[in-house]
Amino acid sequence: MRNIFKVFIVSMFFVSGLLLAIPAAQAFYFELPQIFKNTIQSLNASKVQMKAQAQDSIQTQPPIAPSSTDGTQPLLQPQQPPQIPPNLTQPPQNNNSQQGPDNERALKDMKHGAQQITGQLKQFETLVTRFEKKGVAISSDVKTKIEGLKTITQKFLSATTDDVKNLDMNEMGQSMRDLENERQNLEQMDNITREMRRIEKNVNTFEKQVQKLAKQNVSVPVAVSENLGKVKAIIADIKAGKMENAGDIFDLMRDLNENRGQMEMLARWPQTVKEMDRQVKNLERELKRSKLSVDRLNKNGIDLSSVYSQFESSVAKIKETRDAAKVKIQENAEDAFDMVQNDFFGQMDDVMESQRTIMTMSNFGRFQSDFARETNKDAQRIKTLKRQKTDTAELEDLLTQAKTKGAEVKDLFKANPLDVDAVIEALSEIENMKQEFDNKMGELTGTEDQMPWEKGPQQFKQMEVSPNLDKWIPRQSQNINIPGKSGPAGGNQTCNVNGVEVPGACQQ
Repeated sequence: MRNIFKVFIVSMFFVSGLLLAIPAAQAFYFELPQIFKNTIQSLNASKVQMKAQAQDSIQTQPPIAPSSTDGTQPLLQPQQPPQIPPNLTQPPQNNNSQQGPDNERALKDMKHGAQQITGQLKQFETLVTRFEKKGVAISSDVKTKIEGLKTITQKFLSATTDDVKNLDMNEMGQSMRDLENERQNLEQMDNITREMRRIEKNVNTFEKQVQKLAKQNVSVPVAVSENLGKVKAIIADIKAGKMENAGDIFDLMRDLNENRGQMEMLARWPQTVKEMDRQVKNLERELKRSKLSVDRLNKNGIDLSSVYSQFESSVAKIKETRDAAKVKIQENAEDAFDMVQNDFFGQMDDVMESQRTIMTMSNFGRFQSDFARETNKDAQRIKTLKRQKTDTAELEDLLTQAKTKGAEVKDLFKANPLDVDAVIEALSEIENMKQEFDNKMGELTGTEDQMPWEKGPQQFKQMEVSPNLDKWIPRQSQNINIPGKSGPAGGNQTCNVNGVEVPGACQQ
């Protein structure tokens, strides 16, 4: 076991050594080869030196002595140059020697540099091909510039010694700068295209969910459909390289996100209908029970027919509201949900008030036990809020009133003969107090009853946009030709080499 451990440790060190030995990959960018820069410097320096020598030669020419009047002897004898000490004697100048590199050496260096540029062009063409396969839009201008640099490079490769001084260095430098800008734009478009594909996937999912709702006869707001169309159109334009209105993507995605809340409601319409149907069935069941109780009480001289009629009418209205909402959802979803919230679920407590009155009259003993249990529960809820330093004065007052009215109902039931109207009125007041208590409790605790469409898992995902997108597509500017960052890799850096601007950083 120990030997195995040693082998493992040695192997890890070996692998680590190999990984460290692998050189880090360098990002590709266009830069004028250093040999080119050196040659430009040498040629320009040579030109400057030769110009200075020519100027010195003109200034040091001896003056021509005027002839004598008879033409035999000059009037002035030329002065002899001063004697220079041996230790200051300069070596003789060779008039036939060139200053700086000769044309042959310069030509050789330039061709070497041109070959390096040819290699950069091949790398770039490979990069362009890879981008094309990934769906990145490549403008015809890019390929035109590639061919232009090839032509310029070929001039250098086919030049002779006589052509050296006539080669246009600025043209070479400008062409490389143009292609470096195009490379940066392509890398930027690659990032943008990748982000557009991700956004497009989410948008397509969003659209499928919208189409599903349409199949369920749910009216989708026109604004949602319009926003979907606009988002899809701008994505298609961006992927095709049409960047004039690319900045609109941010506002369109924001609008689509704002539609999510409404779409979540619509997506939960089926469960809302299911809940309404369940409530209607429960009401119908309670209506049958109440009819039996009313008939039994009537035999004992207690007439609750008016209460039952009110209950029956309320149930019928609730059913009409449900059916109307099912139709309205196909025309106007917002109106349909307003109808369900206000006229269906919002009226449920009032509808059940009649049912509870009938049940109480039918079984007073149950009322007493249920009432005591509910009031004790409410008292405990108040204590909890008090411990949380919440003002419960209003809740305590409502609870006290309810208890007082409950005791009054107890006394009314003991009366002989029974005053049915007085009991019904007292029970109605207790119901109102109970509703007011629950509403106030909901306000203080933030636990108000949720509507059916407010429950359940999220179906429409957040339409997120990469935080880097505004770096690639400016929110304000409509132009994506953003200069690349300067850095170790060169970026958009240039170097002025004796008056010639060339891509790449200057060598220190």
